[in-house]
Amino acid sequence: MMENISVRYNDGTTPVVREATLTLMPDHWLIRFLGENDRPHTVRWELARIVTEQGFTNLAIFRYHDFSEQTIECSAENFPQVLREKYPEGTFFEKKVSNTILKSPLSLVALILLLLGLLAGTYFLLLPFAARQIAAKIPRQLEVRLGETLYENITSAYKKDEVMSRKINHFAKAIDFRTDYPIQISVVKSEETNAFALPGGHIVVFDGILKKMKTKEELAALLAHEVSHVHYQHSLRSLFRSMGGYLFISFIFSDVTGIVAIIAENSNMLLNLTYSRTLETEADENAARIFRTQGISMKGLVDLFSLLQEGEQKAGYSKLLSMHPLTEERMQQARALAREQTGIRDQSELQKRWIDLKSTK
Repeated sequence: MMENISVRYNDGTTPVVREATLTLMPDHWLIRFLGENDRPHTVRWELARIVTEQGFTNLAIFRYHDFSEQTIECSAENFPQVLREKYPEGTFFEKKVSNTILKSPLSLVALILLLLGLLAGTYFLLLPFAARQIAAKIPRQLEVRLGETLYENITSAYKKDEVMSRKINHFAKAIDFRTDYPIQISVVKSEETNAFALPGGHIVVFDGILKKMKTKEELAALLAHEVSHVHYQHSLRSLFRSMGGYLFISFIFSDVTGIVAIIAENSNMLLNLTYSRTLETEADENAARIFRTQGISMKGLVDLFSLLQEGEQKAGYSKLLSMHPLTEERMQQARALAREQTGIRDQSELQKRWIDLKSTK
């Protein structure tokens, strides 16, 4: 049985924490320490007024119900067991939380780490859920109108290639993307290897990536992937997720119109969004289903990924990859799907439209 237990004592009136010795008596505790000028002090705690603090570490913290809210801390691992053996019916083992826990440096650090963990959990778990719920509440007409506003704001900084836009839409009409959204594809002049989807149906393709493509399947893969982002509202959900706290406030008050207005005012933030691995995988899987249904070779998805990787290695940067992270897992899955695919059909009409698109000067 421990006779003298090393503890740290705070008298509740100053921030000073002193090394002390605790002696366990039948009906009280005695706490001895050296005060100012090394003068010995003894403090008596009655058992009935002792409460265990709710700590976030293995540190045992006790508070004394008094005008000064004294506390002691003990780091001995077997201290709780000693107390239970000494006082089998001790009522002070009931744990409570009070602001005195903040007087313990170790507990304060643990509390901060706990709060950071809760914040991280909110960001990675609750925000995606809330974003999905908000996106589902947006009426289709409002989503399309929002997409129109974003499209006008973003593309105003680029020169649109009207001829290529007309031909790429003609090319896309040869593919059934299995969506009810009104898909509209625009080609803009830029050397960036990029393409992105907007809420409601707009897809913007930079002619820099079209110049690098060699097959119709590559373009079909790009469009199927981007259409999938539209179909599953990935752009909308990513935008909502990036809005953080405002999203939660608006969600609580069902202020859908307010959310849409904020997005429209900050439309350029769409160009800095990065889709999560989950959303990218969902878009890849849907693109693969489109290819299987149409009988289009999934080698196009593999070739598209290879094109992006090659561009990143040569140029050191790819805007498309920054928005759509390309993991080795995605590459391996695309290769596996291509190897296992059966039922590839004639795509002469798609090939004819591809040749027409690539012949544009």
